[in-house]
Amino acid sequence: MTEWLDDFVVRSTVAGLLMISIAAPMGCLMIWQRMAFLSDTLGHAAVLGVGLGLWLQIHPMIGVLAIVVLIVVSLSRVVSFNNSLSETTLAIISHSGLAAGLILLGTMPSQTVSLESILFGDLLATTKIDLAMILGTVVILVFLLLQHWRSFVAVSVSQEIAQAEGIEVRKLQFLMYLMIALLITVMMKVMGVLLIAAVLVIPTSSARLISRSPEQMVLGSALFGVMSLGGGMLSSFQFDWQTGPAIVLSATALLFVTLLVRRLARSAL
Repeated sequence: MTEWLDDFVVRSTVAGLLMISIAAPMGCLMIWQRMAFLSDTLGHAAVLGVGLGLWLQIHPMIGVLAIVVLIVVSLSRVVSFNNSLSETTLAIISHSGLAAGLILLGTMPSQTVSLESILFGDLLATTKIDLAMILGTVVILVFLLLQHWRSFVAVSVSQEIAQAEGIEVRKLQFLMYLMIALLITVMMKVMGVLLIAAVLVIPTSSARLISRSPEQMVLGSALFGVMSLGGGMLSSFQFDWQTGPAIVLSATALLFVTLLVRRLARSAL
């Protein structure tokens, strides 16, 4: 039944499609709520989680999940993510976590994880276990999104109105932060800590240019994500490029094309 998963191309393609399927709605919510920098912060700090996992001789993803959840819980108790102070705080955590993680990995006598794969991901090296973890995470996140989608959109439009309608804004935001932490944990394997934010933000930015509703933006983001994935993987095979950076460059190229087409369409009117 699972013989088709023995092909690394199939595994990497399925992992990429699963990543795109959840990155589209999550990326939209993060842009609407101005939390794009949070994904970058957690991605960088995840390096410390990898180092701690290896140091404690446990699976690195467990260490990553522990670190990103700890950061999210701590920040949610002391500061709002949407003000100027939080941006400074996130920047400090981002770079400090990355630096501490790199130092910890560098002091280990036996390196078991490639630093390059941590920073830039290794989609083509996706294993069946990785794929199962990604699938499980996507199922959990999709379930939570379906349960709370209207409330998430309402909070994105106006927290005051959402609160007046009886939505518990702080609890919903905390749930959103935990979902982002879980997403970062599994996406790190595919895209690496330096490219996670790009996959969440760039396809969504392209979709924003041509969408008229939240649902259209999510579908557009998924479409641009799939095209970016295809372009990146083809470029990787054709030119022997790293897959993660190739996907990001494909997404950026699609963004520029969308901007150009939109400008030409406006000029023609």
